[in-house]
Amino acid sequence: MKVGVMDSGAGGLTILNAIHQKHPYLDLVYLADDAFAPYGSKSITQLQDRLVKVGRFFENEKVCAIVVACNTATVAAIDALRASTLLPIIGVEPAVKPAFRLSKKRRVAVLATPVTAESPRLNQLIDLWKEDSHVSIMSSSTLAFDIDAWPETEEKVKQTIEQLSQEMLAQNIDTLVLACTHYPLVKHLFEKILGGECEIIEPSEGVTAQLIRRLTESYPNDMSQLLDAVSKHQDSSQNQGCIELCSSLGFKNMQRLNSWVISSSAIKGCRHVLI
Repeated sequence: MKVGVMDSGAGGLTILNAIHQKHPYLDLVYLADDAFAPYGSKSITQLQDRLVKVGRFFENEKVCAIVVACNTATVAAIDALRASTLLPIIGVEPAVKPAFRLSKKRRVAVLATPVTAESPRLNQLIDLWKEDSHVSIMSSSTLAFDIDAWPETEEKVKQTIEQLSQEMLAQNIDTLVLACTHYPLVKHLFEKILGGECEIIEPSEGVTAQLIRRLTESYPNDMSQLLDAVSKHQDSSQNQGCIELCSSLGFKNMQRLNSWVISSSAIKGCRHVLI
């Protein structure tokens, strides 16, 4: 069973890694839409048009579901994608609900791209779950794009994270929501500055669980047969799905994409695709 996972760059690989680690029997096609990056600088209309085109690409790949592993694309354009295809679509939303439940000091920061930070959906989620918490919505227009250019931009990324983290420390933040899938790739840099007293929340586990729920609902027989086969051959290489990496920019960033994949042995191909 094949699943499509997309993002503007490398960020969605945090979601792909979580899916592959928990459900290695799935085949995964990853699209890094580098040619259209950064998504955070695009208009809502541009993102909606682009996501519809991405949906057509995945339909041609014969995937069973599409994971929009990008907060910006989810809040700005997932409804347009859902209206254009019959495939199950799984988005990623800022994990504010668990953050508010975990925060002991009731001081939560949400770090996002500008499009996500200003989105009505994020503010709806915060209003729904914040209760008596103090919430600081923070954004960076460059961090996601700079993470895509790692390691050449390592120092710039570190400087941005230092600045953001110092702002959080000054506000006595004890729970941080990483509301962009790129940010967990450098979670260790936030942890180094913020320390163990600050919980850092990211959405990969929740998205993975939602994907399996949707696959089970949409393809009950196929999933049942697949899981039966997996249980009968628990230690078999037959259970290992493959990962294919695609980029709309070509092979320029392919080495970087490869470097962020935890199970590199599962990568079976790299492709340049035109969207």
